[in-house]
Amino acid sequence: MRKIKELTNGHKCGGRCLGPLTFHTEAVGKLVTLSQNALRASRDVSSFRHGLVFSNRPVVKREKVYLRVERCIMAWHGAIRVGFTNVPPGSVTLPSLAIPDLTDQPGYTAMLVPEETCIPGSEIRFWVGSDGYLTVRAPDGLKYKVPSVNLNLNRPMWALIDVYGQTATVLLLGSKKKNQFGFHRSSCPLPHTPPNPTERGYVAITDDLVKKIQLRKKTEKTRENTNNCPLACLDNRSNTELETECVVCFSQRADTLLGCGHICMCLQCATRVYDQFGRCPLCRREIL
Repeated sequence: MRKIKELTNGHKCGGRCLGPLTFHTEAVGKLVTLSQNALRASRDVSSFRHGLVFSNRPVVKREKVYLRVERCIMAWHGAIRVGFTNVPPGSVTLPSLAIPDLTDQPGYTAMLVPEETCIPGSEIRFWVGSDGYLTVRAPDGLKYKVPSVNLNLNRPMWALIDVYGQTATVLLLGSKKKNQFGFHRSSCPLPHTPPNPTERGYVAITDDLVKKIQLRKKTEKTRENTNNCPLACLDNRSNTELETECVVCFSQRADTLLGCGHICMCLQCATRVYDQFGRCPLCRREIL
């Protein structure tokens, strides 16, 4: 992914400014694309997971992070997960899910936002209070709270967002903090352009998208079965094979696991080969 320049360098603002708040450009899920100066995070909708993103800087207690849901896809269940972490983004390999992959580890806390409230255009805010609770104000106006049992409130905390399930795209709107005297401090506004009609609303579920989703499901299921298999002889993938380029287009990295065990095509080419030929281009076995 093309690197987006961090916006905190050389920043100067007033005393009430909390500093720029964007998504961290060095710690994103493998299916996430950042745009709009790292304020917009979109997940490839052929899967419901691999949508993890983080804030570019630590946030403080009672600093409320604001998000807007911009795109949804009804092919999946569940919606965005939000939370915080003491673990510096980019220092660990990201799993596919925030819950339970991250929340089972020390230094992470997160909770889900009810999917019925996460429609395009809805806004969410979340924060950790002085009482140690992670609080989410959902678009329906209700507050949801869970204790931050794995989080150390005396250490730096980064915001954590999992663009999960039916949530396909979110826009980071900034943050605000209210002090004991009632004065607000805010992150400084950063430039972004309104989404065009193809970047908001509900994703159209076309025949091509259905094929991509079906192939992605088969790929992930085969990968899970292979990884869980106790017989090493059943895993015929070598390190070289995992890192090779697509044998069809020779421009993208091969990242799609076929039922035969080969990883030889990118998802786009694998979808086309599955549709037109139905067989692995290396061993000619049928793609099941």
